[in-house]
Amino acid sequence: MKKSRQLLLEKKELLDVFLRHRVDSPFPGDWESIYKGTGYEFWSLKELERGDPFKNIDWKATAKTGTYYVRQYLAESYYNLMIVYDVSGSMAFGRKEWVQANIAVSLAYSAISGNNGCGMIFFSDDVEYFMPPRMGFAHFMNIVAAIAQSQPISSGGTNLNRALKKLIDGVPESLTFILSDFMYPFAAEYQFQRGAHGANKHEVKAIHVLETSEIKLPPYSRGMASLYDDEGRRQMVMDLSRSKAYADEMQHRMDDIKKRLNQAGIDSLIITPDDNFPFKITEFMGGHA
Repeated sequence: MKKSRQLLLEKKELLDVFLRHRVDSPFPGDWESIYKGTGYEFWSLKELERGDPFKNIDWKATAKTGTYYVRQYLAESYYNLMIVYDVSGSMAFGRKEWVQANIAVSLAYSAISGNNGCGMIFFSDDVEYFMPPRMGFAHFMNIVAAIAQSQPISSGGTNLNRALKKLIDGVPESLTFILSDFMYPFAAEYQFQRGAHGANKHEVKAIHVLETSEIKLPPYSRGMASLYDDEGRRQMVMDLSRSKAYADEMQHRMDDIKKRLNQAGIDSLIITPDDNFPFKITEFMGGHA
């Protein structure tokens, strides 16, 4: 209980720092947005409607058809940002929950400040809480409050596919980020297309959040460590001297997850507490920090 309270306090402190010191903080409001501005990537043509900017008129298409057409761009097609947020028991290990909260708040602010909608799906073995995408700073505050109040749940398992089903059924289109440690068996039941022309109109990215020690142990580690598997609910003992075998096994697991996500049309990125996550996410999305 003490650990959960400390993590909750840290997430509330995150909000305080975010609101009072945003100019000096490493959040997406201060680094290049993941959203591509108008003029970055052409998506499609549509007939001119009231409110459309005249500068986007495609004069060649207009001349050929006699009807005014305007160009749509990638940024305009991603009206909603969705964050699929893992609250399963394994997220309580180390600093993962805190890092995940930092990333989620940052992405939400990036969306809201760009006049886009943002929503969240909290999941463990099922969907725990669904926040439909909305715009506005008041909604951003609701998102931050939900993140601050969330805690890892000892559910005995994790089912990402149920969260993805909720995404498809509950949101018409989105740019979606999955935040999870993927410390569970995962076989995608849904296919997503990269780019703006996906059949289900969702482009999905995965941010694989891991504690540094889950990737590799400190060199020259010795002794035995008692560990508890939050997902499998079992106690285990680990020989710390087998650090190389451990690192190899974790690399194999990360490669397998990346492969499974890629097969579902989901690009993925690993982030640990040691990483500069704004830089890595910006680079991942094709921008420059």
